[in-house]
Amino acid sequence: MKKGFTMIELIFVIVILGILASVAIPRLAATREDAEISAAVANLRTLVNDATAYYTAKGSFNGVKWNEITNVPIKKSATEAIGDTGATTDAQLKVGKDNDCIKVKLVDKDTNTNAPAHIVFTKKNNATGTCDQVLKSAPVIPYVDSKVIYTNKTNKTSTTISSAIAIGSSTSVY
Repeated sequence: MKKGFTMIELIFVIVILGILASVAIPRLAATREDAEISAAVANLRTLVNDATAYYTAKGSFNGVKWNEITNVPIKKSATEAIGDTGATTDAQLKVGKDNDCIKVKLVDKDTNTNAPAHIVFTKKNNATGTCDQVLKSAPVIPYVDSKVIYTNKTNKTSTTISSAIAIGSSTSVY
């Protein structure tokens, strides 16, 4: 008599493997989404830190290219200079498959109005999926809901810039 597995034993093994796979696959998908959210938060923190460090060292964003400020993956021509005629100064932070989840704009200090150098964040309206989860995450909320308030030098009124942080401010992403 030959030793081996019976047909019933093989069917039980296949059923058990199927049950394990049905439990493991959704958990792997959730882990991937959590990793994308963590990467987006880390990229936002790095982008802000890099922009702050660059501005502190150079004193201006005018004429600098995005790839000279940061290595964070953004949807923007890395060779397009910030502040050049016809160039836009904003870039979209890549979040998973959604490239326009958070727009980041770097603004120089305005000596005419007394506005400090700041970073403006624009969140995508009607965001879904990973982008929505990033925008609702505790580390990102202080950025997209913050304000820069300064006294306008020209007309002595208080001016507010929404969804912005001043360069070197204490708002931090953890």
